[in-house]
Amino acid sequence: MSFLRPTEPVYLLGPRSWLPERIMTNQDVLDWMGTRARPSWITHRTGVEQRHWVEDGQACSDVAAAAALRLLEDGRIDRKRIAQVLLATVSGDFPTPPTSPLILPRLGLDRVGVLDLSAACAGFTSAVHVGAALASSTGSDQLVIAADIRSKFLNREDLATTALFGDGGASCLVSQRPEGADFQLVASELAADATMADIIAIRAGGSRLPHHLNDDPAKVFLKMEHGATLFMKGVDNMTAGAASLLRRMELTVADVDWIVPHQANLHLMRAVTEKLGADPARVVETVRFTGNTSGASVGIALAHLKERLPLKPGQRVLLVSAGAGGASACALLHSL
Repeated sequence: MSFLRPTEPVYLLGPRSWLPERIMTNQDVLDWMGTRARPSWITHRTGVEQRHWVEDGQACSDVAAAAALRLLEDGRIDRKRIAQVLLATVSGDFPTPPTSPLILPRLGLDRVGVLDLSAACAGFTSAVHVGAALASSTGSDQLVIAADIRSKFLNREDLATTALFGDGGASCLVSQRPEGADFQLVASELAADATMADIIAIRAGGSRLPHHLNDDPAKVFLKMEHGATLFMKGVDNMTAGAASLLRRMELTVADVDWIVPHQANLHLMRAVTEKLGADPARVVETVRFTGNTSGASVGIALAHLKERLPLKPGQRVLLVSAGAGGASACALLHSL
């Protein structure tokens, strides 16, 4: 496990979130798929009632830039102090180059460090973890962005997967400067469960199976296999990550005021809540109107907590995420 407890305070300004304008209701998704299933089937199976999808001409860099600009428009941020842009995504514009350099001109940034991070559903929290380590070691500001587009990798023949996912992004500034900050990062931890490394995958398009050698059209789409195993592993990995971090900090779930889990689906989130013994009223749920936005989901949900729910200064906030590749990431924040 990769555990981080900064020796000097590290702060988060934000996050701010961005969702595409195009709203897809469950009926819209069913119409797009050309199936006669009922919208209530999706709601019952996933808890999702609507999600946002990008337009055909939009790519990951558009989502990432929009989410970052929401943050950078805030007068509290000095762009000249930003040393790195960390972009968490598994849906970049191209296999190469990385997507983070593509957004720099749109953000008014030049000659800064860039890094694409691939941690799937643990993307936002993992990028905050890395950003905090860099801020601690260099004293510079880190622009953290998580952006994912899942709608372009969905199979019209696979209702179980297609019904679940949405697109979106979130961004925050990670810095040693407390001025204007919304949270202090207390500690964070990363881990991985290799037993589920390939349960959620797009099989074609990488060096294992390049597109020109692929003869199965279904392999270019996102596929989730072994549904029951995936569900239980997701619950186990999220609760194990949360318990490990709290144990290191000599805290219990009762000491946490808010839990912000990866918005995988409503049933998985509530299973995590029950297994942790947490108060459901203190668990942030946005999946009903966002769907599963992969690596951006925790950032979007944390922005929702900050902007829409009764978050108070001095409260503890626990971020909990796990997903594809078995990657998990948790972080403990202190609201300011």
